[in-house]
Amino acid sequence: MNKDTEQAETHVPVRSYGVTELGLLYNPTLQPDSAAKAIKRWIAFNEGLTTALKEAGWRKGQRKFTPLQTRQIFRFLGEP
Repeated sequence: MNKDTEQAETHVPVRSYGVTELGLLYNPTLQPDSAAKAIKRWIAFNEGLTTALKEAGWRKGQRKFTPLQTRQIFRFLGEP
């Protein structure tokens, strides 16, 4: 593959993220409040993700995601 046509893959590290911070990674063009609301909606509408997050200790209203919860979000939504 030609070096000029290769795209460098960037990986988002699995770590603790605030709801707004993670929302902005998925929706960088939105305002922070809107990005946070968007990721909360995605979680609410994705039953598999909601279940996986609850099994990882997540509770509705939580403002930060643990690394395990972040991993589950990446698994269901893909990396931002």
